[in-house]
Amino acid sequence: MFIKILFVVFIICTGLLTLDGARLQAQELVSAKVLSSEGQVEIRRVLGNQVLAQKIAFKTEDKLNAGDTIITGKKGRLVLGLSDGSQAVIAPQTTVIIEDLSASPRTLFNVIRGKTRIQIEKLGGQPNPYRVNTPTAVIAVRGTVFDVLVEDEETQVYLHEGSVAVTNLRLPNQPIFLSAGQMTRVMMQRMPNQPNAFKPGRNDGSFKTRQQAGPPQNNGRIADSSGRPEPGRGGTRPAGSAPSASGRDNRPATVGGQPDFGRGGSAPNNSGPNGNARPGKRP
Repeated sequence: MFIKILFVVFIICTGLLTLDGARLQAQELVSAKVLSSEGQVEIRRVLGNQVLAQKIAFKTEDKLNAGDTIITGKKGRLVLGLSDGSQAVIAPQTTVIIEDLSASPRTLFNVIRGKTRIQIEKLGGQPNPYRVNTPTAVIAVRGTVFDVLVEDEETQVYLHEGSVAVTNLRLPNQPIFLSAGQMTRVMMQRMPNQPNAFKPGRNDGSFKTRQQAGPPQNNGRIADSSGRPEPGRGGTRPAGSAPSASGRDNRPATVGGQPDFGRGGSAPNNSGPNGNARPGKRP
């Protein structure tokens, strides 16, 4: 009898350790870090018992915390990376707040103003659900590439690949579903506009960097530091992604605007403007 009790206790302890390990792994899957930055970029963080966020020094590979605020200047850009392979490019003159990535539902960040391009990777071919918030909208994604543009009381969502559901922040039960090559606008107290088509390459200028030299060769996916497509990411359009109305692939040139951005290229410091990045045109 005593041996049976010990065996049961062992099984319970083993299960608890496995559960803790799974929780730790899940938390690790949604950790965020700086992949690269250029130009005028600030990260502000609440330190200790302080109430106001303070500007912090940062470098490539530094992890970010829930509540951190990223602010880019006129020529500033930052590439944010998640440990599941997902990425986001924070364009010039943009402010985003990192959310608690261990919470459910997982919210990547809150775009206060400006422009971001986001690529959410699927996990083992399965959906990888995230949400992105703005002052007027909630964007629910499962594995896709899309742009979020926020100005005053309007949010614009452009979908390059996959599918997203877009709702007004105050009308959560009335979503609009976008397919690749479609966009919508969301105003205060109004349902999202019905989907409209947009031309391939829309908004690309906002996400190009000074490192770009010629058209990329990886068909819309981020490449490694050698400039070659990562295994399983380059080549032809993945099954299930839809072409644009013109028959062309809807994906942006790359998530970062060029092959090497955010994958091992040089990471300029954030102490001041470099003067070389050209801000994108307004959509």
